[in-house]
Amino acid sequence: MVVGRLGVVGAGVMGSEIAWLGARAGLPVVLRDAAAAALDAGVTHVRALTDAAAARGRLGPGDAEALPARIVTAGDDAALAGCDLVVEAVTERMEVKRAVMEALDAVLAPGALIASNTSGLSITDMGAATGRPDRVLGLHFFNPASRMELVEVVRGRDTSEETLRTGEDLVRLLGKTPVRVRECPGFLVNRVLVRAMAAAYRAAREADVRPADADAAVTALAPVPMGPFALGDLIGLDTLAHIRRDLAAAYGDRFEDGGVLDAAVAAGRLGRKSGSGLRDAEETPPEPGPAAGDVAEAYAEAAVDEARRCRDEGVAAPEDVDRALRLGAGWREGPLAWAASRAGRA
Repeated sequence: MVVGRLGVVGAGVMGSEIAWLGARAGLPVVLRDAAAAALDAGVTHVRALTDAAAARGRLGPGDAEALPARIVTAGDDAALAGCDLVVEAVTERMEVKRAVMEALDAVLAPGALIASNTSGLSITDMGAATGRPDRVLGLHFFNPASRMELVEVVRGRDTSEETLRTGEDLVRLLGKTPVRVRECPGFLVNRVLVRAMAAAYRAAREADVRPADADAAVTALAPVPMGPFALGDLIGLDTLAHIRRDLAAAYGDRFEDGGVLDAAVAAGRLGRKSGSGLRDAEETPPEPGPAAGDVAEAYAEAAVDEARRCRDEGVAAPEDVDRALRLGAGWREGPLAWAASRAGRA
């Protein structure tokens, strides 16, 4: 199946960026949101992305003018009827996503596909809200979708091979790299990252290691672009706390963080978006010592262990585990390859 017309439900930052990617690839796009203000904001964001791409020389004058015109906004589901594939990018709540799936199933042609941009909710459960579970898949774009190369293409229990291939072809058309992932809580990249971050938070609290020192030790040891405390502040500690709780419920104590995230959220420290987080109040430069090195080891061991679990459970092929962490989390070398090379150096 070839996607000739793309739909996006949810005109927030993620939804509008997915719509922009479709329009940049030359597809006609329908961007649907029930709130007129959200649609206006989405269109404004599309124009900003277009202007920035033109300023960097990645779009010619004609393309910069034509791109936003390929996106039609709509306030009701009926406008999506002619789309070959619709991506939902609404709030990360299963009841909301299932309602969207059910509504899309009612208006789309029988052969059309429905994709969810969820970062870890069950594709199988969403597909069960439709009469076409074999045509429901996950397309997990990473934030910001306009720049991040990775898209996790997620297979639910009922997702067909043809549906997956169509999703992968669309991802490539949008200029991204698909990595096929079998459904599990947290999928792949978030599962590995949050496990490692939780381990570092717990170890730092137990050893009374400053976040800045822990971050410096982690980036010195592992092939990562940012330490776990700085990354948590960037993601948003309330968002991260929610993801960690879900993963702890699914996988158990190895996702416990020693209460670090919940304490920060309760104090109103949500990271960069609130002006204070886990480490931005620290002014002295990092001085990582042996205890910080132990935190870094805890981070690295947890990341490698979870990556191996994903490999052994068949969540993704070994090379895709490493590819996903490189493209989705900025690792210079994937955790499996890094662990193997580290063992060889020992």
